[in-house]
Amino acid sequence: MKLSIENLALNRGERRVLQGVDAVLVPGKVTAILGAAGAGKVLLLRALAGRADADAGHVRLGGRLIGRLGRAERARAIVLVERDRRRLLGRGPADLAAALAARPGWLLAEDPLSALDPAAQLARIVQLRAAAAQGTGIVVTLADPVLAARVADAVLLLGGGGMIAFGAPGEALAHQPLRAAFGVEVMMIGDAQGRLLPVPIGCVPA
Repeated sequence: MKLSIENLALNRGERRVLQGVDAVLVPGKVTAILGAAGAGKVLLLRALAGRADADAGHVRLGGRLIGRLGRAERARAIVLVERDRRRLLGRGPADLAAALAARPGWLLAEDPLSALDPAAQLARIVQLRAAAAQGTGIVVTLADPVLAARVADAVLLLGGGGMIAFGAPGEALAHQPLRAAFGVEVMMIGDAQGRLLPVPIGCVPA
């Protein structure tokens, strides 16, 4: 079942964090929610899991409002793995591995590639993509456009209080969207799989 985001607005307390977010996330694919610190990535991830209330707009799973699903039904359909909880319990990889093994309809993971060395990051990317190939919808939050280009089939790029781009990595990770989201210039480098990796090379002049 697809996860649909419809003109979503999210607040943190009295402050509007995001507005006007529209996207349809497809099962069997990896979607990266990408943005700088404070862009609202985790808040959006929690809203997709039904753990954060929308100030406006809707999140739907298979056409049904996420908030209307019963707790047990939602737990079977969507698994959320949060970074803070992993840190507190000291079970980061085990939590994610257990979530992947359960083969939920959707797995939402906060920063699953952080605090890993490059070899471990690549192994985790293979793990996430393998789960997607088996039909699970994967949504991850990231702050690194290079990692987003490596793992994602689609990128939802946040910045400036809204959605800057949503689409294939080649479109969402182009020069102008990344300037707007991160204030950096990038150089595109091809990897062994033919993907273009947007490597930051400097800040956009003020």
